[in-house]
Formats: sequence, structure tokens, C-alpha cells
Amino acid sequence: MGFCGFLIKNGIVFGAGMYAGVYVAQNYQIDKVEDPKVLFNKVYDKIKEKVDEVKKDK
Repeated sequence: MGFCGFLIKNGIVFGAGMYAGVYVAQNYQIDKVEDPKVLFNKVYDKIKEKVDEVKKDK
């Protein structure tokens, strides 16, 4: 198949994802996603808490 098959397969997957995203956006009310920096900081804080708990337990 080679490169042409790769493009076709990925084009189909991309198109299906795009269609699904548009469908969901039009038919369901979805909350906005937070800024990536805010999400990163929340995850970082949770991981830091868990590491501190593990260190505390030892």
C-alpha cells in the first residue's frame, strides 16, 4: 500500500473524527475546556499531593 494507503487511511480516520466532533458540538451542550496551563497545574498539584502522602507513610 505504501504512502498512498497511509494517506487514505489517516484521511478516513481524520474525517470520521471531524464528523463526530461536529455532531457532538451541534447536538450536545458541552462545557468549555480549561486553559492547558490550568489543567497542567491541577494535575501537577494532585501528583505532588500523592507523592507527599507516600513519603509521609514511609
